[in-house]
Order: sequence, then structure tokens, then C-alpha cells
Amino acid sequence: MMEVMGDQEDRRRAAREAVLQARAEAERPWWQRRLFAWFFALPSRFWRSLKWWGHELEEAVFEALLGLVVVGFVVAVWLLTSWAWQTAPVPTAVLIAGAVAFLTFGAVEFFRDRRRGRLAATAVTAFCFVALWVTPYLL
Repeated sequence: MMEVMGDQEDRRRAAREAVLQARAEAERPWWQRRLFAWFFALPSRFWRSLKWWGHELEEAVFEALLGLVVVGFVVAVWLLTSWAWQTAPVPTAVLIAGAVAFLTFGAVEFFRDRRRGRLAATAVTAFCFVALWVTPYLL
């Protein structure tokens, strides 16, 4: 019971101090209050803007790196395809036709109302993956 009384007294003391501080603040002229608030808000504004610029820079660097990875992936696939075409043109044509058919099946299943089975889900996933990687470079 004594602890509760001490806690209430501490709260009352803190409330009195807050009221006294608010009254002292209200007695100062408006221009002093505004100048004081503006001056002490500068560091937080600076850090907030610095944080925003850091976030923007991070996003730009990540997009540039992702673009390099995509271009590298496309170049690697193109080089492997051309090497495979020179080595064995018929199996390469069959492989390319199969990949195009699988992606086409994925596109059809993506725009359909109902999807059937795991193969359709895999085809839709492959179609969406390729579409997301290719779309930024087509626009």
C-alpha cells in the first residue's frame, strides 16, 4: 500500500513539473518559441533527409545491380544457346520450342479463371518469372 502511495506522489510531482514547464513555455514570446522549435528541429530534419537520400541511393544501386544481373543472365543464355545451336541445332530447336510452349501454356493458365494441377502452377510461375524479368527491358 505504501508503494502505491509513493507511485501516486511521483506521478503528481511529474504532472506538476510538466504543468510548470508548459506555463513557462507559454510565457515566452511567440518568436522565441518558434525559433527554439525550429533550431532544435534542424538535426532531426537533417537526419531524416539523410536517411531518405540513403534509402533512395540504396534503391538505385540495387536496381542497377539487378539490371546488371538480368543483362548478364540474358547474355549467358544467348551465348549458351548460340553455342548449342552450333553444336547440335536440332536438339537446341526442340529445347527452345519446348521452353516457348511451356511459357505459352503458363501465359494461358495465368489468364484463365481456374488453374489445374502442379504443372499449371509451375508453368504460371515460369511465365510470371520471365515476364517480370523481360518487361522492364521491353518498355
